[in-house]
Amino acid sequence: MDMRALYYIYLPSERAKNEDAQKHDEDVKANENCLNQNFSLLAGKVYEFEARINMIEGALERANAALNAIASEDGRA
Repeated sequence: MDMRALYYIYLPSERAKNEDAQKHDEDVKANENCLNQNFSLLAGKVYEFEARINMIEGALERANAALNAIASEDGRA
Protein backbone atom coordinates (compact mmCIF):
# COMPACT_ATOMS: atom_id res chain seq x y z
CA MET A 1 0.00 0.00 0.00
CA ASP A 2 1.25 3.45 -0.92
CA MET A 3 2.02 5.40 2.24
CA ARG A 4 1.43 8.84 0.76
CA ALA A 5 -1.04 10.75 2.91
CA LEU A 6 -4.28 12.02 1.45
CA TYR A 7 -4.57 14.89 3.90
CA TYR A 8 -1.54 16.23 5.67
CA ILE A 9 -1.73 16.98 9.37
CA TYR A 10 0.14 19.95 10.75
CA LEU A 11 0.94 20.30 14.41
CA PRO A 12 1.82 23.67 15.92
CA SER A 13 5.55 24.15 16.10
CA GLU A 14 5.63 26.21 19.28
CA ARG A 15 7.98 24.86 21.89
CA ALA A 16 8.75 25.46 25.51
CA LYS A 17 11.45 28.02 26.25
CA ASN A 18 13.80 25.41 27.70
CA GLU A 19 13.22 22.85 24.92
CA ASP A 20 15.87 22.24 22.25
CA ALA A 21 14.59 23.65 18.94
CA GLN A 22 16.04 20.95 16.69
CA LYS A 23 14.78 18.13 18.92
CA HIS A 24 11.34 19.72 19.03
CA ASP A 25 11.19 20.06 15.24
CA GLU A 26 12.28 16.44 14.79
CA ASP A 27 9.61 15.28 17.25
CA VAL A 28 6.90 17.31 15.52
CA LYS A 29 7.91 15.99 12.08
CA ALA A 30 7.98 12.40 13.34
CA ASN A 31 4.56 12.85 14.92
CA GLU A 32 3.14 14.40 11.73
CA ASN A 33 4.54 11.48 9.73
CA CYS A 34 2.91 8.92 12.04
CA LEU A 35 -0.43 10.73 11.94
CA ASN A 36 -0.34 10.94 8.15
CA GLN A 37 0.51 7.25 7.81
CA ASN A 38 -2.27 6.30 10.20
CA PHE A 39 -4.75 8.44 8.30
CA SER A 40 -3.67 6.83 5.02
CA LEU A 41 -4.19 3.37 6.47
CA LEU A 42 -7.64 4.31 7.78
CA ALA A 43 -8.62 5.87 4.46
CA GLY A 44 -7.49 2.69 2.69
CA LYS A 45 -9.70 0.60 4.97
CA VAL A 46 -12.68 2.87 4.27
CA TYR A 47 -12.15 2.41 0.51
CA GLU A 48 -11.83 -1.35 1.04
CA PHE A 49 -15.12 -1.45 2.98
CA GLU A 50 -16.85 0.65 0.31
CA ALA A 51 -15.71 -1.81 -2.34
CA ARG A 52 -17.00 -4.73 -0.29
CA ILE A 53 -20.36 -3.02 0.26
CA ASN A 54 -20.67 -2.32 -3.47
CA MET A 55 -19.88 -5.97 -4.23
CA ILE A 56 -22.50 -7.18 -1.73
CA GLU A 57 -25.09 -4.74 -3.09
CA GLY A 58 -24.43 -5.99 -6.62
CA ALA A 59 -24.79 -9.61 -5.51
CA LEU A 60 -28.08 -8.80 -3.75
CA GLU A 61 -29.41 -7.06 -6.85
CA ARG A 62 -28.51 -10.08 -9.00
CA ALA A 63 -30.10 -12.44 -6.47
CA ASN A 64 -33.29 -10.35 -6.39
CA ALA A 65 -33.42 -10.31 -10.17
CA ALA A 66 -33.03 -14.10 -10.26
CA LEU A 67 -35.75 -14.57 -7.62
CA ASN A 68 -38.08 -12.24 -9.49
CA ALA A 69 -37.47 -14.18 -12.69
CA ILE A 70 -38.25 -17.47 -10.93
CA ALA A 71 -41.38 -15.98 -9.32
CA SER A 72 -42.66 -14.67 -12.63
CA GLU A 73 -42.04 -18.05 -14.31
CA ASP A 74 -43.95 -19.79 -11.51
CA GLY A 75 -46.80 -17.33 -11.95
CA ARG A 76 -47.09 -18.17 -15.65
CA ALA A 77 -47.16 -21.93 -15.22
